[in-house]
Amino acid sequence: MYKYLLLCISLMFLFSCEDESNTYEVGSSWMDAQSKIVMIDTLTMKMSTIMMDSTITSGKRVMMIGNIQEQSFGKVTSSSLFELTPSSYSLSSPSTAVYDSLVMYLTNTDFYYGDTLKTYKLAVHPLTDRIKLNNGYLYNKSNFNYSSNSIGNAEFYPRPNTDSSYVKIKLDQSYGQALFNTLKNSDVTNQEYFLNFYKGLALVPSSENNVMLRFGINSAYQVQINKSTKEKVSNVVRMYYHTTSQNGTELVKYTLDLSPSTTLQYNKISSDFTGSELANLTPQNSIPSTSLGNKTYLMAGIGVYTKVEIPYMKSLKNLYENYKIIDATLSVSPVAGYYSNNFYNPSPLYYYVGDKLNHLVSNYTSDGSTEITTSLSDSSEFQNEHTYNFSMRTYVNSILTETTSSNHNTLIYPSSYADVLCGKTVFGDAKNKTNPAKLKIYMLGY
Repeated sequence: MYKYLLLCISLMFLFSCEDESNTYEVGSSWMDAQSKIVMIDTLTMKMSTIMMDSTITSGKRVMMIGNIQEQSFGKVTSSSLFELTPSSYSLSSPSTAVYDSLVMYLTNTDFYYGDTLKTYKLAVHPLTDRIKLNNGYLYNKSNFNYSSNSIGNAEFYPRPNTDSSYVKIKLDQSYGQALFNTLKNSDVTNQEYFLNFYKGLALVPSSENNVMLRFGINSAYQVQINKSTKEKVSNVVRMYYHTTSQNGTELVKYTLDLSPSTTLQYNKISSDFTGSELANLTPQNSIPSTSLGNKTYLMAGIGVYTKVEIPYMKSLKNLYENYKIIDATLSVSPVAGYYSNNFYNPSPLYYYVGDKLNHLVSNYTSDGSTEITTSLSDSSEFQNEHTYNFSMRTYVNSILTETTSSNHNTLIYPSSYADVLCGKTVFGDAKNKTNPAKLKIYMLGY
């Protein structure tokens, strides 16, 4: 009787509930007859939207280029900057070689985000600064200058996920000729020397776009661009030149490829929340869900996370003298009306343990090393039943067994950047009327 009274008092403090539908007797072969499993589903949750100062955007082998603008997230712009590495630092038959053209090809458009029914515009600019890593990484806010004058432009209708789709951008003739002359006449023997002359390129979207395109950097993925010659390309800058045959009557054609670096390449992503629902969000100023209509936001590439705090978690220890956490699941649902075919929910989502300063402390793992992710469960015909379910058992156990208060929380983010750079989601908090967040903890007490 005393244990049951203590249980009731503790559950009232936690704003939790216990009734015949969520209390289960455990057989004597496991514990004594007084043992039971309780499902606690109304622990107080505090949810908020936070923003990191910067996020890593290098080493992903993807070029994200474009703009998107909408009411919830404002305007997000992404340009891609990268070094170029020549396949050779010398030309074939340099004494007789003649320059023809320099062309950039963009292929493997395997992801888009936004409106692909309008023409898409981008410009190519030469870098004036060398790209340098910062402790091994490049970030969305890393800044390297490029010339205000473009050396090539493209305008096209995006055709993502089309195997034969590619973009051809003929680069400025004088720029190509100068590059050709450098390789023909200079003693260029390595990349370091080459970068003294050509530091790389920046692909910059037009402000008129309302779509983000991703071009995967993968030399194994090639598109045939000429049926007669069977010429194929990946994401590459290709130089065309020729020499005259020995009899002087025929041209011998050559190509030399300059490939984007997979290390010294990143996506420079900026955000402008002016006039949007996140107008007051900064790295120094998070926004509680109660100030956003019981909603939280997250968006990759610009470091917008959803933060979940469970302030009274340790009070679970007061329910029983002995206890064991059987299971714990956090379910969050995208708010209806905040996603569509153009702006859809990312999958998978990752989640992290964060500290009180919103620094990432660790990943959630299944075996100590394998990072746990979760995908959207959307098989139901009812949108309000679409959920992301996060396993929280390890987290709950760690909070209940720690000897000092860590003030740890959970941070949710679509960090699988190579899959969905600008994926975004709007979640309901625990008090959202249509898509409430839910935390269910199953606890054995005895």
